[in-house]
Amino acid sequence: MKYTAEELNNAPNFNKQKIAEDLGNCVIFSPHPDDESLGCGGLIKSLTNSHSDVYVIFVTNGEKSHPNSRIYPPDILGMLRQQEAMDACKILGVKNSNVYFLNCGDGNIKNSYNQFKRNAKLINKIFSSKNIKTVLMPWRRDHHIDHIATNELVRKILPEHIQTIEYPIWLWNKGIDSDWPETDEILPYILNIEDVFSFKKRAIFQHRSQTTNMIRDDHNGFRLTPKLLKPFMGNYEYYFFPKLEKPNVPEEYFDKLYDQTDDPWNFETSTYEKEKYEQTIKSLPNHHYNNALEIGCSNGVLTKLISTKCKKLLAFDHNQKALNAAKSRCKELKNINFTIGDLKSYFPNGQYDLIIFSEVGYYFNKETLLKIFSKIDKSLVIKGHFVMVHWTPYVDSYSLTGREVHMIFDENFSNNYRLRSMYRSELYEIVVWEKR
Repeated sequence: MKYTAEELNNAPNFNKQKIAEDLGNCVIFSPHPDDESLGCGGLIKSLTNSHSDVYVIFVTNGEKSHPNSRIYPPDILGMLRQQEAMDACKILGVKNSNVYFLNCGDGNIKNSYNQFKRNAKLINKIFSSKNIKTVLMPWRRDHHIDHIATNELVRKILPEHIQTIEYPIWLWNKGIDSDWPETDEILPYILNIEDVFSFKKRAIFQHRSQTTNMIRDDHNGFRLTPKLLKPFMGNYEYYFFPKLEKPNVPEEYFDKLYDQTDDPWNFETSTYEKEKYEQTIKSLPNHHYNNALEIGCSNGVLTKLISTKCKKLLAFDHNQKALNAAKSRCKELKNINFTIGDLKSYFPNGQYDLIIFSEVGYYFNKETLLKIFSKIDKSLVIKGHFVMVHWTPYVDSYSLTGREVHMIFDENFSNNYRLRSMYRSELYEIVVWEKR
């Protein structure tokens, strides 16, 4: 099934505040000078503002954009476009020393593998010596031969440990149905670039040979018209992460976190967590529940709030240190019981009219999550409420994304449920289901 433009527009957001931490040092592969600014200008500026090192590699010089010009023959136009690219990168905060040109043939990257391979040593040196975490390249079906070929060539030399992200350019204006991404191949994300849009716009129009009539002796030459520019003139950029099958997050991950502190996610002090918890309680359809279950109670901050709505609450976690902290925090509350166990193999007995599943689902792969959802379904009474709350930005170390967790339940269990409410913030979603 294909993503629609509307679904891509409603994709989850990047965590803008931690974008440097999430993406690290980046390499941007740009088929031609201008693709870097059109597709990634806002991201590049956001990264350089956050002191990430960004390296931009131009695969061609774009020297054939005006093939009939005598004033700007390919060699002259290629040099001009290189300078435009350097100027645009400077606006976006990229150092001159971090900009590279591979000089592959414009319109002929597919047949320039030997030229690309001659540069492989340089590229691999960048990967190995610059602590590169993420590589961005054009969308694999971007409806332009050079964009598709760039994607294919980069994949041939990419180290396995590098995180990859694809960005669309021609998909917006020229894409046909077969070019659009499938729901089972990518995870779309959007980046709010409102705060850096002015830099992106300046960088785009630094490519004067493509955005103005400066080349006047080739009326059939390429021009970025207002229509072609329109998809890149908004406050969001679009990025596609690969949809990968990942294992469950191991127990050691949590042991290490709780060995350092009993509040590894700053549940007690975070204004983000406080707002999210308030919204979670606000989303509960009933004022009171008889028998509730909280899966993944951690150190009990949310547990304490849920207990005000319940006659009885069973709080469940797999980590003993987290559970000890929760017990200590809630020791005055007599309506709460605690239990420990591994959710992959253990589920608390009982029938519940409220089950809270907050910030838990993305630690499991789809196969395991489906089994957990099945147990939840069997434990929830008719007209009972199932509340899912999950962080939606991409986290490479998690098995799934928050949006995926919610979609998996929707696709496999929603026939027996009624959607009571959905709340989406920039960084999390709350979904409330009622069992029929």
